[in-house]
Parts: sequence; C-alpha cells; structure tokens
Amino acid sequence: MTDLFLQNWQLLKNDQERSEFIYQALSRNEAPDNFSRLPPKFDRLLVENQAPADLLLKVQSIRKKRELKLEECLKSRTGFSYQKSWNQLTITDQRDECPELSNLMTDPDTYIQQGHIIKSGKATTVAIVTSGQKQYFIKRYNPKGFFYGLTRSLIPSRAAVTWHAAQLLESIGVPTARPVALLEKRWGPFKQDSYVIHEYLESIHAMKYFAEGAEPEPEWSTVAKAIDDILFTLKRSLIIHGDLKGQNFIIHQHQPLLIDLDSLCSYQSPSAFNKQYPKDLARFARNWKEEPLASAYFTPVINDLSKDIVDPSSL
Repeated sequence: MTDLFLQNWQLLKNDQERSEFIYQALSRNEAPDNFSRLPPKFDRLLVENQAPADLLLKVQSIRKKRELKLEECLKSRTGFSYQKSWNQLTITDQRDECPELSNLMTDPDTYIQQGHIIKSGKATTVAIVTSGQKQYFIKRYNPKGFFYGLTRSLIPSRAAVTWHAAQLLESIGVPTARPVALLEKRWGPFKQDSYVIHEYLESIHAMKYFAEGAEPEPEWSTVAKAIDDILFTLKRSLIIHGDLKGQNFIIHQHQPLLIDLDSLCSYQSPSAFNKQYPKDLARFARNWKEEPLASAYFTPVINDLSKDIVDPSSL
C-alpha cells in the first residue's frame, strides 16, 4: 500500500467516510494491492460500492499469498523469543515476557494441577492458572501413545497448529484470546506434551450473553455486529473454524472473541472453501434456533453470509 493511501485511510473516522474513500479509490482504479492491505472486514465497502468481481478475487488472492504460514510461526522471528533444545521448544511473545510466565513454562503441569481445570480429557486438558499476580488460560495437548508421538515427530504438534491459528486470526483482524507462549516437550525429534498459553480474560460465552434477561440488552446490537464482522472476515479469508457453536464466542467487556481453534483450516481455493463453508454456517445458525430474541439479530447475518453459497432456508 502506498504511504499516502494508508495515511488517508487512517484519518477516516466512520464507515460513511470510509465508504466514500473506497468509492473514490474505485473510480480512479486504485491497485488491488492497496485494497488487499485493508482489514478484510472492510471488503463489505467494496461490495457496497459495486467493486468488480474480478477485483474482489484479486484482493482475496493477494491476501492468501501474504497469509501468515504455520512454518513461519515455528521459526525465530521478530517480536518472539525462540529457544530449541533436545528436551523442548519454546516460543514466547516478547510483549508478554515476565517472571510469572517464565515460572509457568518451567513447570506447567504443576500449575495446571493447582489451577481451575475446565476440561480434562484424553486429548486435551484446559485450565485457568495463576502465576504470581497474573492469570493465564493454558491448553495442554496430551500424548496419545508411542506410535502417535512417532507420527507427530513428522508433522507439527497440535499445540503448534493452534498457536498458528490464533496468530493467523490476529493478523486478519479477528479477535481471539491472544496466545503468549508455545511449549513443546520433546525427546530429540519425538514430541510429547505440548502447550499453548493464552492471556486470560474474564468473559461469558455468547449463548449465556444473549440469553440473559427477558429483553435484549442495549449492547446486543453492537456485539452482534462485531460477531458479524468476525464471520464475514473468516469468509473473505477462506477460513473454516470447524465448530462455530455459541460457546466458542466469548464476550469480554461487550467485545466478542473467537476461541477453540483446534480445527481451524485456511483454504487457498475458493471452491474447496465453498464445499466446507455451509457446515460452518449451519453450525452457527443452530445456536439461535431456541433463542428467538437473539435470532432476530443473527438471522439477517446468516442470510447475508449464505448468499451465493447455500440456501438460507436449509440452515
């Protein structure tokens, strides 16, 4: 993006000004690369200003080529501390480095045992833990046996996949519980337990948020619009979440965040994405079948997202 284009965009204060800016940019045939560097949620303004279909595809294609890759997240890079030894791999967001986090990463299992365990299963253990004055949300991916560990020595750990997914969402403007550290216990090339540590946020999931009280709260429309932005961004980015149940949208200070990213998948091909997308959207639609008040907010969202892909009546 040219400096002038970006500087002018950043001066805009509301969607009306942004829409006029997009209209003018379209009228002078601004390069697709400029539009591609705007957050995907603003592609709605391109659609509203009747941007040509080929321009929308070019913008999408440019973003996909520039998309944060898994292998980039598992290497030494700016802003992250990277350490790899025979026994473990650790990657830490430098913004979050502190004694509390270091202590947690030294012995995460003890902190999990002493913390508030939310889920304890064969595949994963999830807990809220306290280290000093800080709280963290930690997810441990448990080993599934020797042969599974042998397979995982050849491919990224489940924690690494989630670590990448969270950072990918951040990079496209989808709010999520920010990942602060990745830890893999190893024996040489063989991966054992792996962990992703996130910032902890006091929150309530969307099903409770929209079900509380007999009447809609004043903030409902704002939160619903923010969830709409998340879903639109995923669609424009060709990303399938894999489980869009209401419990995977947490609301922190009336701001929604998308969590539980284990099954998140980013597609390069629109046709491959379109085959999977109806399942994702249908799962989101089922959240509101028994919630008529909330459904009034989300039915238009679902209908709009389903255009050109699925029949809304089938959801």
